Amino acid sequence: MKRIWTTSLAVSLLVLPACKGGASADAVKLIPDEAEFIVGMNPKTITGSDLYKEFSSEFEKEDDFKEAMKAFEDCGLKPTEFDAIVVGASQSEDFVAVIVGDGIGEDDNASCVIKNIQKMSGEDEAAEVSKEDGKKIIQFTDGRAYLVNKNMLALSTTEWETKVGELIDGKGTPAIENGKKDLYGKVDSKAAVWFIADVPAELAGMAAMAAPEATEVKTVAGSVDLSKGVAVEFVAGFGDDAKAKATADKIQELFDGLKGEAPAELKGVVESVKIEAAGPDVKLGVSASMDDIKAGKDSMPI
Repeated sequence: MKRIWTTSLAVSLLVLPACKGGASADAVKLIPDEAEFIVGMNPKTITGSDLYKEFSSEFEKEDDFKEAMKAFEDCGLKPTEFDAIVVGASQSEDFVAVIVGDGIGEDDNASCVIKNIQKMSGEDEAAEVSKEDGKKIIQFTDGRAYLVNKNMLALSTTEWETKVGELIDGKGTPAIENGKKDLYGKVDSKAAVWFIADVPAELAGMAAMAAPEATEVKTVAGSVDLSKGVAVEFVAGFGDDAKAKATADKIQELFDGLKGEAPAELKGVVESVKIEAAGPDVKLGVSASMDDIKAGKDSMPI
């Protein structure tokens, strides 16, 4: 049932829901320690932002967006008003998406959503709610949905379904309390968007295009604030102070050599860029006001 995963990910990336308050704290604790990256987003913050309002008409017409929305809206649910969605995954394609929103975990609603996704995939519609070890579940061919409570639904691939079930029962240790604990502490989990991830060697190799030293990057973390235009904070972990400083110096050198070529309408964005080494990490920050964003948009060829 691959469409379960692609649709869940589409919702998380296009609708951008996620971690906020108690809902966030509960949702992220259902991500197993085996997760190599975790993404969280906040729909109410995003859909209420000036950035969303400026560009919403463009991405709301995208087929993937409309399809993802339809899977939920046809069941009387409003994805843009969900309290949280947290997605965890690994390179081996194991995956869990925890969705928190009014009524999402109720039997009829959860079954309706999964049947809609099956229908879109051309699969037989089969999403009956049953019980296992005291938990409500919907079993499908390559995973399971846990109806955690009336306002929480956790979709897991087969390999992780037992791990997620144990975390629901308070057993085991979630990623943010073990392997991703330090990395999670480096992001603002209440931001509109946040992410933490281990970096595969092949991706670190691609980073060498910016600076050869970047091949040593081990982890990345970041967040996006949409309260005033957009502000991005990014942290690359090298595990070594000297490597971090060498990389920061190189990136700064490259940036200094290129920033004079930036168009005038991006002057504010260029001036906002900050690059620094902080112990074993390289921190990068950049922001753009809505005036900057509109100026950039207006200057783009149609």
